[in-house]
Amino acid sequence: MLLTLAGCGSPEEVSTREARFATADGVELVGDVRGRGDAGVVLAHMYPADRTSWSEFAELLAQEGFHVLAMDFRGFGDSGGTRDLSQLWQDVLAGADELRRRGARRVVVIGASMGGTAALVAASRAELDGVATLSAPSTFMGIAAPAEVVAAVDEPKLFVAAQGDGQAAITAQSLYTTASGAKRVEIVTGSDHGTDLLEGTQGEVVRMRLLAFVRAYAEAA
Repeated sequence: MLLTLAGCGSPEEVSTREARFATADGVELVGDVRGRGDAGVVLAHMYPADRTSWSEFAELLAQEGFHVLAMDFRGFGDSGGTRDLSQLWQDVLAGADELRRRGARRVVVIGASMGGTAALVAASRAELDGVATLSAPSTFMGIAAPAEVVAAVDEPKLFVAAQGDGQAAITAQSLYTTASGAKRVEIVTGSDHGTDLLEGTQGEVVRMRLLAFVRAYAEAA
């Protein structure tokens, strides 16, 4: 599915470059970089997917002028290490640092499902410029964002989930309620989960909300 925006034409595909970078604890990660510039976006995948689950949305973001890194978590895809989900937050911060090394001045993270949980934990430990989550659970297989972690995230936040996706909508509303500072929750119809929200019946709505969030917080003021 081609993720175009309403009223847009068909711009040429943006070139993709492979990135290899290390986490603070020495794990080598692999990602795909698209676009250039000082407005950065890290895309963190859901379980058991890899960075390719973001390919079409990453392309859309790059065509809209953003510097995008879709990365494989440790133990997933082409990245090294083992699947220690409790440490995925380190991967998120390594991805943000890699984009900064490549010229990004501001970095927003969008995480799907466990990637969203990891992004919240990462933002509670180091500075980012915004965090958006798609169907993020409060806890999943060793990665957890309890109330005290979410409350410690002072960056702008967007929580997205589908009404019919199990407990995802309830969790998104709970995360929103717990969170402080700039925040928004978006509950859409359907039952799509994680990056499937980008292609489902409410895909256009979700893509537009994410794009607006990125424009608001990744672009330099």
